[in-house]
This record gives sequence, C-alpha cells and structure tokens, in this order.
Amino acid sequence: MTRKLSTYGFVSWQHTHGGLSFGSTVAGATLPFPGEVNTPERLIQHDRMMRDNYWHVGGGASYGFQHFDMFGSYTAYVAGTDTHAGRAITAGISFPFELRHR
Repeated sequence: MTRKLSTYGFVSWQHTHGGLSFGSTVAGATLPFPGEVNTPERLIQHDRMMRDNYWHVGGGASYGFQHFDMFGSYTAYVAGTDTHAGRAITAGISFPFELRHR
C-alpha cells in the first residue's frame, strides 16, 4: 500500500492422510466421541496424531517504523474435520537483528 504499510491475505488448507479421528459429540454421528483417541497413551499424543483437515482464511497488516515493525492478523475457520473451529487474532512488534561492523 505504501513503503511503510503492507497488507496481505491468505488461505490455508490442510488434508491429513491417515491419523486418528477424534469423533463427534453430535447425536447420530458415525464415530461418537472420543473416536479413535480411546486410550490414555493416544490422548497424551493426540495433537501429533490427529487427522486434522481444515480450510482457514485471513488477512493482516504490518506497519514499519524507524526501529521496529508492528503487525496484526485475523484468521477464521471456514470448514474442516477433527480440527479447531474458531478465530484467531494476533498482534505483535518485531525488532530487526543487526550486527555491528568493525
């Protein structure tokens, strides 16, 4: 947009081949809760083993000041299975790492 202000948009998609299904709390679901996460060992490791399929969309902006940048973004869940539904808002400040030359 300008030399100091930048904007962006994105679409994020993930399709996992294999993995465990967490099931559903919806009545009449084909795989009721807790699905294939049915042992203490699987529950401990479920984040790494899930069949996590999703579509997310979002956008953000960044503004550059003289010694740092400020940024923010918004991500929204569109669709998916065995994933987290919801929204995420992030904001932050970044400082450049510069080496002194001798």
